Amino acid sequence: MRRRRFLTLSVLFLSALACNDPVVATVPGTAGIPPAPTVPSEPVTITSATQVSAGLFQTCILQTDKKTVCWGDDANGERTVPREASPAIQVEAGRAHTCALETDGITICWGSNGAGETTVPPRLNSVSQVTVGGFHVCALKNDGTVTCWGSNTAGQIEVPANLTSVKQVSAGYGQTCVLKTDGTVLCWGYNNFGQATVPSDLTSVAQISAGFFHTCALRTDGSIVCWGSNEEGQITVPTGLRSAIQVSAGYGHTCALRTDNSVVCWGFNNDGQINVPSGLDSISQISAGFYHTCSLKVDQTVVCWGDNSYGQSAVPPRK
Repeated sequence: MRRRRFLTLSVLFLSALACNDPVVATVPGTAGIPPAPTVPSEPVTITSATQVSAGLFQTCILQTDKKTVCWGDDANGERTVPREASPAIQVEAGRAHTCALETDGITICWGSNGAGETTVPPRLNSVSQVTVGGFHVCALKNDGTVTCWGSNTAGQIEVPANLTSVKQVSAGYGQTCVLKTDGTVLCWGYNNFGQATVPSDLTSVAQISAGFFHTCALRTDGSIVCWGSNEEGQITVPTGLRSAIQVSAGYGHTCALRTDNSVVCWGFNNDGQINVPSGLDSISQISAGFYHTCSLKVDQTVVCWGDNSYGQSAVPPRK
């Protein structure tokens, strides 16, 4: 019943999007209903990883050799990494598209392009970070400015005028948030559940993560603050959690990495996405996806759990 109730909320929201942007309604998989499964053209193998990113039904990693490798669904080509996507320094998996930041500061995206989300603006360079949302993408440049592209049904790619001094940007499903160098947060775009309404007393922020209908911030004191939809408890931070070093907001769940390199998750749990495997420790990074969660261990191996309908949680064997 909980799964059906949360999906109903998603369908209502997506129906509202369709009234403003027909593209949203026609892209496969937008209502929490997976597109037809695809079969990998060849077996995937991986080596040591330096980053992991859990998307809708795909998972991607950046390896120590700076090569991007993805697995899971490929209905929109989101798992098929272009040859030119390497060498890279960051990879971000989104709804049905994926982006990589190359070592030369150039961004490349692939997969679904129904709203122009994989059409990187010409002459965009000097990028230091890329973030992938539902139907849009944003890039942070070395000069502290932000550029966004893709769907603009609620102004999610309309960067506020004169916005500078940004140190991190995070694209949620329909909202965009930035963390400024002074530790303050600014969000814009879809705000139907208050996911773009930053708490007025929020300061001293070290990291942000925009999810589907909610947004979270990690404070410098290790505490976490979340806002937006709480239908499945995704913004109800566990009592006593004061030792976090990273937060990751997914579809209807949220996960945090603690100073002891352990992971805690809360919220929507229809496929076990918040059930951290027993004995999992020595984690260096966490990524909350749609119905699954992935972690990167200190030894550069990857562990995923939750939904595996498209193989997105089945980490490929190492070479």
